[in-house]
Amino acid sequence: MTNLCNLDGVILDAAEARISVLDRGFLFGDSIYEVLRTHGPVPFAWPEHLGRLRASATGLRLELDLDDAGLMRRVAATLAAAGDGDHYVRIVVTRGTGTAPNIDLGYAPGPPCWVILVRPLTAMSGMPSRLCVVDRLRVDRRALDPALKSGNYLNNVLGLAEAKQAGATDSVFLNAAGFVTEASTSNIFLVRGGRLSTPPLTAGILAGVTRALLIAFCRDRGIQVDEQDLTEADLRNADELFLTSTLRDIGPVTHLDGKALHGGGPGPFTRGLADEFRAHCDRLLRERYEPQLDALLKR
Repeated sequence: MTNLCNLDGVILDAAEARISVLDRGFLFGDSIYEVLRTHGPVPFAWPEHLGRLRASATGLRLELDLDDAGLMRRVAATLAAAGDGDHYVRIVVTRGTGTAPNIDLGYAPGPPCWVILVRPLTAMSGMPSRLCVVDRLRVDRRALDPALKSGNYLNNVLGLAEAKQAGATDSVFLNAAGFVTEASTSNIFLVRGGRLSTPPLTAGILAGVTRALLIAFCRDRGIQVDEQDLTEADLRNADELFLTSTLRDIGPVTHLDGKALHGGGPGPFTRGLADEFRAHCDRLLRERYEPQLDALLKR
């Protein structure tokens, strides 16, 4: 089992990698990141993840100095060094080392610091969750937009801790208007009468890559998906609930606030959809993402 770090183009054992104490990611959470999972040497949905990384950079006024080809060459080199198997890949970009521990961007001359963490993938696909609606609110879009995947994650850290203290495995956050947003690191869907509903981006959520792929997949197959504001009551009155994320694909929700749903196991709609979606993702990997990556790396 090898845990590697590519630090600004240099591949190291992750335990040996070092950044400055004046790095703004360390000091202020002034960073962005993406998490990908690979199927062999190919990171799934890598163009969507890189597009979101760049959108996060724009939102945080962080100027990137590495293009997609250069970044994916570093990812590919690190994966090759890690060996065979499926891997977890985390790309982190900080604003770099500041000239003083001061939040003013005038003390951040750059360049950005690029960190790529690669480690063996821990199987999470289809992992069930017990959810708890926590009192802690999701950060408001006007404060720090959750659509920006930044390194400032304390809201999620504390919400998850509160859910676990209540005996759950994950949290559900509401926004200031009382509408459902998302779990700590996943988007949430409910099933009702054979239709899906999920909070809209305007509720203050991350535009999940798996979320978008699933919505497109369902609509192509005639399954209605509504992006709409949802309340706690909507969650409690749903036939089934599930989460989506890069690492879990579709993960069934078996309990809500301590109450077992459909006998404490995955719902039948969720089980069937998860199997179909997993096969769809395998096809996308072979037919879309692997050829796209090969073409990019040959430039």
